[in-house]
Amino acid sequence: MKILIVFNHPAPYKVRFFNMLGKHINLHVIFERQKASDRHPLFYDQKVTNFTIHPIKGINLGSENHYSHGVIKHLKNNEYDLIIMNGYSTFTEMKTINYLKRKKIPYCFYANGGIVKKECFLKYIFKKHFISGASAYFSSSHETSRYLEHYGAPKDKIFRYSYSTIFDDEILKNILPKNVKRNFYKKHNIEGANIFVSATSFIKRKNNMFLLKTWKNMNTADHLVLIGSGKEKTKLERFINKNNLNNVHILSFVPRNEILSFLAHADYGIYLSRYDIYGHVINESLSQGLSIIASYNMNATKELIKHGKNGLIYKNSDDLPTLIANLKECDFTKEALKTAKENTIEVMVIQHLKIFKELI
Repeated sequence: MKILIVFNHPAPYKVRFFNMLGKHINLHVIFERQKASDRHPLFYDQKVTNFTIHPIKGINLGSENHYSHGVIKHLKNNEYDLIIMNGYSTFTEMKTINYLKRKKIPYCFYANGGIVKKECFLKYIFKKHFISGASAYFSSSHETSRYLEHYGAPKDKIFRYSYSTIFDDEILKNILPKNVKRNFYKKHNIEGANIFVSATSFIKRKNNMFLLKTWKNMNTADHLVLIGSGKEKTKLERFINKNNLNNVHILSFVPRNEILSFLAHADYGIYLSRYDIYGHVINESLSQGLSIIASYNMNATKELIKHGKNGLIYKNSDDLPTLIANLKECDFTKEALKTAKENTIEVMVIQHLKIFKELI
């Protein structure tokens, strides 16, 4: 089967998935732009091996937006068994969806995530125009399906898949001894009785400042490690220095092939995003056996975490210090690994192939 997917930029988690999916189908991909301007240069670390990329010319706008007639031009000269539009957030995607609708060319709408929010009627109508009308929908979670239905997608045309950025062989095989974990972080000048890690972005919605304010009152033996990049980094560092938080450490962006080691060698993970349309880091943390606290505002939390069984769920009204104290009394390692094994890229590929077979 010959399939075309239109996606904004070659995010590594997508390239990894496309590489494996391309082993089974004749996969073609149009990336609107080579990179998002707000991403760390080391973010794009995956090579293309099993699918064909069709470059298009266009104008990059802002961090991720793009304007081009290139996708439409390509569609006029090529035929596919299935066309998949990964969203409508760029001018290129909007222009292409309008073209497909106008020419009555069947296409699928692919959603990595989605959150229903209060909004004005005009904004709702705008979104409904671009989301409704597809012949089928791909949804990563229950919340995403609710989002799609809210904007006009028929329930019986929504197909679920398990969203993952982890290969099966990346899942932690053996639980690491405490001394091995300590020696790993000691090499990074981090020593504490308990190591909490958060692989994050230093932006407002990730809620890192709230986490730091909480850490002001934590036991000094509990060390917090924030790993990432973003425009709030300087602000966070100032707060750490001003409050003499010697048990809080900020590490610069770590490439994808190294971040799993930081997760595997920590004791706990903590993620308090104000919202995330999904949240890959939840599954990545589970894959390394981490006992985690995860925000209810992340779709991945609702999809993957069962409170008290494989992690703890934080809601805005919860007492975070008490929740952290409870986490230290728990060991969710085995259940975390079990959940991760049920949500791998391999599982994701099998699910997609089944959906494709049903649609074509």
